[in-house]
Amino acid sequence: MYFSRKREFVADTGGADLAGHQNMINALKHLAQKEPEALPEQMAAFGIGEKAKQGLSHLWSSHPPIEARIEALENRAITRNN
Repeated sequence: MYFSRKREFVADTGGADLAGHQNMINALKHLAQKEPEALPEQMAAFGIGEKAKQGLSHLWSSHPPIEARIEALENRAITRNN
């Protein structure tokens, strides 16, 4: 699961490089505001809209929380501008 989460951060970085950091951050913030839609039962295993997990249980998440993704992009934008 670590590699899956890592790939998500890399994909965000690539998207930010293509579309612009602020555009990518705004897109993620927009996603964070939306209420996740229920998936059909046979598709539930593919859902990534989990609530942020506490403690060590986040280690089994396939995707990082959107808040962490936004923070990583904001930190990268600050670093690139300095």
